[in-house]
Amino acid sequence: MIIKERDKPIFLTKLEALNRRLSINHEKKGVVSQHLINRSAGYKGEQSLDYFISFLSESEYHILHGLRLFDGKNYCQIDTLLISRKVIIVSEIKRMAGTLSFDPDFNQFKRITEENVVEPYNDPIVQVERQKFQLNKWLRLNTMHANLPIETLVISTSNKAILQTTHGNKTVQEKVIHKEYFPFKISKLEKQYTEKIISTSGLHFLSNLLLQSHTPQIPDILNNYDISPTEILTGVHCPGCDYLPMKRKKGRWVCPKCDSIAKHAHIKALIDYSLLICPKITNAEARRFLRIDSSSTVKRLLGATCTRFQGNNKSRLYLLENLKE
Repeated sequence: MIIKERDKPIFLTKLEALNRRLSINHEKKGVVSQHLINRSAGYKGEQSLDYFISFLSESEYHILHGLRLFDGKNYCQIDTLLISRKVIIVSEIKRMAGTLSFDPDFNQFKRITEENVVEPYNDPIVQVERQKFQLNKWLRLNTMHANLPIETLVISTSNKAILQTTHGNKTVQEKVIHKEYFPFKISKLEKQYTEKIISTSGLHFLSNLLLQSHTPQIPDILNNYDISPTEILTGVHCPGCDYLPMKRKKGRWVCPKCDSIAKHAHIKALIDYSLLICPKITNAEARRFLRIDSSSTVKRLLGATCTRFQGNNKSRLYLLENLKE
């Protein structure tokens, strides 16, 4: 049973908006674009695991994706958490191509690319064991189910990954798997853990408590990359050719480059504003960002787009929450 769906990470959504709103010549454009590629690949890797998760019994497992918990001191981010009456399984998902080499003697992990370039990374086995430690701490603080055993897995989702470790190393062989083996690994763990530690009602209570305790991170992405709001490109993108900015003519948006016409292209621009700058906007701020001179035109657009606002007249703040293109 899916208790928490796999949502698109807010950091990835903000990265997409930032990449759209940086000029091609901006000094941070290359870094942002590369991070966007990496984050998108990671999210696709997580999504690709869902097919193999679908083989599990819905009545047996409660599943939470992208769970973020506070253990009393630090936050703990878990890619995929499986809970049954017998065991909890914490999964760290990696989508990396190349030869992935694990050295558990020194807790080191590296990737060797097709070009034979060696790239060191944080050891995902250490990462997932830290998540286990923090989850155990959270369970002790918040529930009566701290006696549930916890297993950890590192799941490689790239079809171009070769897993490698020292000969006969059982730790890596038990902890690290390809995504295709996931249902069989769970079946193997089921044979290992046969005792039902908690009741069915206890399982529901625990999964709902975890869901209620989820604390999503809302990153300040401009601060993260040390970018000023004044460096963000303003205007409305063309939905046809992505040209910036479109022109407002006779109640419609017109693209000077491809002549496309759109009625609601400003909504995506307002979403970008909420993701990058602020979830609230005034008429004056909207005029500047949308590049419209008329305050009455902007008032009509914001009134039709935003369902909620604060204040009145010139001080009115329009809330840009839950906008959909």
